[in-house]
Amino acid sequence: MRIDADCHLAAPSNGTGIGADELLRRLDEVGVDRAITWPMVSYRRDIAPDNAAIHAAWQAHPDRIIPFGGVNPMLGVAEAAQELERCIDNGVRGIKLNGARDGYAIDDPVLSLPLIERIAGAGLALAFHCGVNDLERTHPWRIARISAQFPELNILLVHMGGSGSPDMAQSVIDLATENPRWLLIDSEADYRKVLLALNTLGAERLCYGSDTPFCPMRYEWGLRQVVYQDLSAAQRDLVLGGNIARVLGL
Repeated sequence: MRIDADCHLAAPSNGTGIGADELLRRLDEVGVDRAITWPMVSYRRDIAPDNAAIHAAWQAHPDRIIPFGGVNPMLGVAEAAQELERCIDNGVRGIKLNGARDGYAIDDPVLSLPLIERIAGAGLALAFHCGVNDLERTHPWRIARISAQFPELNILLVHMGGSGSPDMAQSVIDLATENPRWLLIDSEADYRKVLLALNTLGAERLCYGSDTPFCPMRYEWGLRQVVYQDLSAAQRDLVLGGNIARVLGL
């Protein structure tokens, strides 16, 4: 099973991004079976419509869409908590927090940690944007502090410290050696750092992601085939879907 671990869906009202039909077309074009999907989010930062679009896409295509919700505490802590409960009730597999986009530190004791506590209590996976485009608020040492408080929580590090240059990939890899429940998603990561992560952590700790539609899926898929070319068939299966399937119980 091939899984893209970083795709975004948008509600029609968003005015940007893609919907389920276009995402499935792109997946079919490169031969990928399923996609983790989280909100695209409009410039208004209103996240609920995208969550609803993801839920509808999952209901229509349960064998293709892996639904993750998103919450934004900058819209209000109570509102974020309510949206989180709606996501949980709707059967999401995990939640993504994006402090870089929304403007808060991902381990903030008021804005973020209460949400994380509920996510952990619900047995969901937690995804973080972890990129140099906002290194202060999304730095991996903040994620390590969260793991120390919630050691049973499976965490996906989207971009593994990349999404710009110079990146934080070395810090991510160093801290990942001490945090076995981290999975690194290589979308927008420098290929040399992807190879370093594979050599340091092993294939069971890395996941392929395209960051569709921010990056062209065909390009990202083709590039990663070169990056992964020296992996064994079993290792490729892990990176291209097996690790996500294991962590999410698919």
